[in-house]
Amino acid sequence: MPAAKDSAAALQAAADSVVSQFREHTSAHRVDTKSAFLNLVRENYPGYHVTETEERKVSLFEFAAAGKAEIYFDTDDDAFHATRLWKSVGEGIEKKVHPGMLDDDYRLVRFQLVWESNTYIGYYVVWKDIFETPQRMFYALYPRSESNIIHGHCIETDDLFVAAGKWTSQLHEEVWIFDDGHWEKSNELWKSVSGSSWEDVILDPEMKKNLIEDVQGFFDNQELYAQFAVPWKRGIILHGVPGNGKTVSIKALMSSLYSRADNIPSLYVKSFDTKCQTEAYSIRQIFVHARRSAPCLLIFEDLDSLVGDDVRSYFLNEVDGLESNDGILMIGSTNHLDKLDPAIAKRPSRFDRKYHFKLPGEAERELYAEYWRRKLLRNDTVEFPEELCGIVAKLTEGFSFAYLKELFVMALLSLVRGFKGEDFEIVDATDAESAGAGAEGEKDGGACEADAQGAGEKECTTCNKPLPAQKSECENEAEEAEEKKEEAKKNKMVMPTVEVPDEYAENLLLKVIKHQIRILHAEMDNTKQDEWMSGKMGMAGGGGGVRV
Repeated sequence: MPAAKDSAAALQAAADSVVSQFREHTSAHRVDTKSAFLNLVRENYPGYHVTETEERKVSLFEFAAAGKAEIYFDTDDDAFHATRLWKSVGEGIEKKVHPGMLDDDYRLVRFQLVWESNTYIGYYVVWKDIFETPQRMFYALYPRSESNIIHGHCIETDDLFVAAGKWTSQLHEEVWIFDDGHWEKSNELWKSVSGSSWEDVILDPEMKKNLIEDVQGFFDNQELYAQFAVPWKRGIILHGVPGNGKTVSIKALMSSLYSRADNIPSLYVKSFDTKCQTEAYSIRQIFVHARRSAPCLLIFEDLDSLVGDDVRSYFLNEVDGLESNDGILMIGSTNHLDKLDPAIAKRPSRFDRKYHFKLPGEAERELYAEYWRRKLLRNDTVEFPEELCGIVAKLTEGFSFAYLKELFVMALLSLVRGFKGEDFEIVDATDAESAGAGAEGEKDGGACEADAQGAGEKECTTCNKPLPAQKSECENEAEEAEEKKEEAKKNKMVMPTVEVPDEYAENLLLKVIKHQIRILHAEMDNTKQDEWMSGKMGMAGGGGGVRV
């Protein structure tokens, strides 16, 4: 412990008294733990000035872990209350083979902190009063003198808290996440985002260009907004069916903003739900923090599920109310634009632009195939000529980017498992369809013919004229079956017929891709037959290619 007026024995006695009194307090009826702990520290350390602060505002542990200060824990059993936790180490294979490490989740710990030649006694305390969220507090003690206490505050401690508070407010390979009613930093999300790049995002080139310029231009043109007296805030909605690039585009935006010279932070809202407060409280905390962090990117993923009827009005007031949101660019994503309230989806100055993420066209599918081809250039076990990209693009009509990714992943896994090409036989989609239709037609036709042979003409009992022919029950059933069949045929996903040059007819990757396309069609289309008829691929005449 630092040299001070008190002797070492007196300091130890004070420390023991703090621990015992805190134990007594936490095991009995209490009203305000924060005030109680502050008072008992002051009573037991009369020669020290005591300053308290919240961990989320001034994290002395993180400050010291970053090498900004030195910290030494008092590991005496009576002064060290912590839960021992196991944590994994590394990623991928390393994570599986590494034994991991142990860490401490502190509840009460005393420590010594050294910063810029000043030595402090510190306490870190965690508690939860009834109906309140857990409190995590630091108490810094510094020896009193005639010159270092001004207006009730210690100069040395305030200097420490300013430095540590500034460091805590900044992101260090982290992303802000809002969940369970509070903000916290996430290094895991940062790792996921930091590897994202616009080069890995396949979109319509014009839309991709506009989206990037819209976001980057917002943060580049603060002075322009001020020049024209326009509020420096903006909102963008990304909408469309799932699996077509909304999430990966958000990741690319976050990564590109983090790599800017001015390092724009990203704030990701996971949920409005909270155990101890209301959703309105969560919305308030979200925007308070966003205003403090501005300029920033504020992300609401699945906006339609976040903003319900009960909090819509409160949300709109925060988005476009009296308080300034200068420097905040909001991005909301949704799979169901029609479920968003018009006050959100159709009101400029709240969400100004909407980008529609449609199913990829043939050009985008070819670009995506080319993306995978480039990834496999150094892999000698996979033959993926450039010409196959266009063929795959034609074969995958109706596929989302998510299904395209699944197609390539499953195809490559099949090759890894040792697929040889002759392990199964693929029949042309049109052959399978016509074969199935022919079998049904023969069955239906035979039944109706037999029924017709047994039917005779009927006459009116009054005028003896022939009555209009009535369809038999079998004929009615046959017509209904035919209507259902035609409807199913309209909805059924059928692999397009594509000419394949002779030199690629036996390409192993293409064979696997075709097989996986049929499997994915069965998932995407519930009218798909459970089993495809097996048979050899038919050769296309004339052109010398293979019809796929």
